Amino acid sequence: MAFTGTPIITQISDRKARITGVALAGAATGTISFSGGSGQVTLPAAFQPHEYTYEGDTITLADSIEVTTRNAATGIATPVPIAIVKQGTNPTDFLVQITNLTGGTTSPLQEIYVEFH
Repeated sequence: MAFTGTPIITQISDRKARITGVALAGAATGTISFSGGSGQVTLPAAFQPHEYTYEGDTITLADSIEVTTRNAATGIATPVPIAIVKQGTNPTDFLVQITNLTGGTTSPLQEIYVEFH
């Protein structure tokens, strides 16, 4: 698994979940999905984002889901750049890919938030 450590998943509200306890291996891509999805880390079943319409426009999951990550450790000498990509069109195939852009450096422990707007 690209994520190292043991994920601790906490649903903060109907629209927000937090993942802690994981780091990302060098040059690896970890995945997060909704309940029933194929991600390495799956969010609780109660977290149920969906496509919706706002002022006549369809708001897709990729548009309405915000994913942020930050270091959950102190004393980090060299920052590890991380990229986040969202793909999929419905809750069963939606996948968040978080990639460590360094070749051989494992990231510090991460605090990851997934929020539905």
